[in-house]
Amino acid sequence: MAKTNWLKEFHKLEGALTKVTNPFAEGVCSNSPSANFIYGNTHLLPFGYGEVLYGPPAGGKSLFAHMKAGHLHQTDPEAYVVKFDTEMRSEAQLTPNIAKTFGIDWERLIIIQANEPALIFDQIETKLAAMIENGCPIRYIIIDSINAIQGRRAMNAKTVDTQQIGDHALTIKDGLKRIQGVQRRKKIAISAVTHIAAELDMHEQMRGNKTKMSAAFALQHWAEYFILLEPNKAKDGREDLLGNALADDSVHDLKDKAETTGHKIKVTMKKSSLGPKGRTGEFTFDYRKGVINVHEEVFRLGVARNVIGHPSQSMYEYGGKEWRGKEALLEALKVDTELQERIVKDVKKLDLDGDFVIQNDLPNDED
Repeated sequence: MAKTNWLKEFHKLEGALTKVTNPFAEGVCSNSPSANFIYGNTHLLPFGYGEVLYGPPAGGKSLFAHMKAGHLHQTDPEAYVVKFDTEMRSEAQLTPNIAKTFGIDWERLIIIQANEPALIFDQIETKLAAMIENGCPIRYIIIDSINAIQGRRAMNAKTVDTQQIGDHALTIKDGLKRIQGVQRRKKIAISAVTHIAAELDMHEQMRGNKTKMSAAFALQHWAEYFILLEPNKAKDGREDLLGNALADDSVHDLKDKAETTGHKIKVTMKKSSLGPKGRTGEFTFDYRKGVINVHEEVFRLGVARNVIGHPSQSMYEYGGKEWRGKEALLEALKVDTELQERIVKDVKKLDLDGDFVIQNDLPNDED
């Protein structure tokens, strides 16, 4: 009797994993090196996985997702981004001119204004999946926001007076389960935006946590990354590293206050199942130009990770070169983008060295 190749039989099963690949090889990131840094061993949101972006109103959640859409368009000339605009604000917040500041290719950004769950989850599971199957390169989906999606029972109620306890949470739970297979198999990165709520737990309040993520447990189980975005309201959040205010001093308001031109946004990896938690980053957003002062992020990252040497209070060194004073190095970084790239590459190397080295691939059918 011939010996049965059981491994070959197992590999015939639907959904059987037959090949090991590096899930962190490709993904979605932004043009902010410190924001990318918080992902840890990936420095990106891997294709096929999901994140939750949360924070206070106007804290930078949608902005961060738009940054990623723009970076993807700039680095992949074919990729499409689909945004489910459940709050229906994109016509005002993401005009073609505003999209351009993020680097978004308007023709490859598809905005779907809907907050009915079937028009979101069902369309991802069926229509978008079919388009990908036919060759459409949909690489990134934004759902902004989860909170604005209607519950199924609430949609069918004749009046808002009808209470629907648990309706929204169950709708989100079922919807996420429907799209998870498509998300993984079709390698789609997904950012889900959600709000914050007041923290009512007295113990958490005593720890300094005044707010919490407003999300059903299903969303918390679905995502691999949980990122808090909030404006830096301190004095250093309104000026660059050399103390220059992020303001236009040629224009003033009625109280003789200079016109604010931008501010800094802090990003924190609060939880992650694929990397370290607790890392923070900070980028500067100009209201007309988009992300600016990337060289400052590179400086802070390089010094913090000891990639840029700091042998004395006034000296900095990298790659065999020396700079006297922070101002000199910041100026060098500002004009030399290749220097920025080398430092960021070295910072990333510290995280990536030795990560996900495939020791052995899965056994071959013929073994």
